[in-house]
Amino acid sequence: MKIRSALSHLLKKCLIESLNADMQERMAQDIIASYDLRARTGFPPNIPMQSQTAAGRIVDDIVDAALVLHFVERLARLDQEGFMGRPYRVSGLRELFKQIGAEGYLWDSETSRFMEDPRIRRTPNWGRLVPGEELWFSLLRIDVVKNSRLVKVHGETAARGAYGDLRAILARVVERRSGRIWSTEGDGALAAFLFGHSATQSVLAGMALTHELFMYNRVYNKIGEPLRVRAAVHTGPLRYGTDVAEMLKQETCQEVIEAESKWTPPDGLAITRAVAGTLDRVLLDRFASRAESGGRALVYTVSWGTP
Repeated sequence: MKIRSALSHLLKKCLIESLNADMQERMAQDIIASYDLRARTGFPPNIPMQSQTAAGRIVDDIVDAALVLHFVERLARLDQEGFMGRPYRVSGLRELFKQIGAEGYLWDSETSRFMEDPRIRRTPNWGRLVPGEELWFSLLRIDVVKNSRLVKVHGETAARGAYGDLRAILARVVERRSGRIWSTEGDGALAAFLFGHSATQSVLAGMALTHELFMYNRVYNKIGEPLRVRAAVHTGPLRYGTDVAEMLKQETCQEVIEAESKWTPPDGLAITRAVAGTLDRVLLDRFASRAESGGRALVYTVSWGTP
């Protein structure tokens, strides 16, 4: 996020009017580990620091670290929850939110975080994640069944056209639900969800994918046989990074890959127990257990006979 001087000045004014230097430093330490305000300013430890001095240094450091959204989110929590039993009212939050909104960001009330406005831009990190940040994600993994056979039988050009259609369908069902496509390498893909009820959104995206592919295979498919896909959803902690290949080595990614490759039938959507425990009963009842998973996953399929 590019920080304009107006937003920087507004944030400094907010701190000066709301918090003393010590409390400003406490907020900064929640965003930047081991943050030492006096070391950053060279201010002697035995002399009280003015809030203007603290605010100027802290905001400049927060801007340099690309953590402005995180810091404003922390101030919003302080205003709402207080600190160690003491209430705090943070001046100027409404104006800060308006300024951030003008830069193309929306406030997600479910997670109390800012995310980029998808009407303006759609980036893999929602315009806010920084490498090394660990959060709870919901992941949707898909894989084309018997990819090599499709290419061998129907040719690379026809297969590439079908995969292009699949990617378009996937992008549509994922981005409608504030998700992001992280990878479309080869015959597989990985999508991530972070905002709102992320597990529910990822499951709805997976169900929509199976529905759209069901109709695609009967109406629009031109390769001569159904394009069959396995899909799976898992939720868990993940340390964000710009290298998807490195993220795939983490446990949460490995578990969604395992659910897709081992427990999901062709044309099916599997959800792990971690996901199932977060779903409303109306949605969960659409899934059935399968002996192959040993109780570790539930599966949803669609057919002409599905009510």
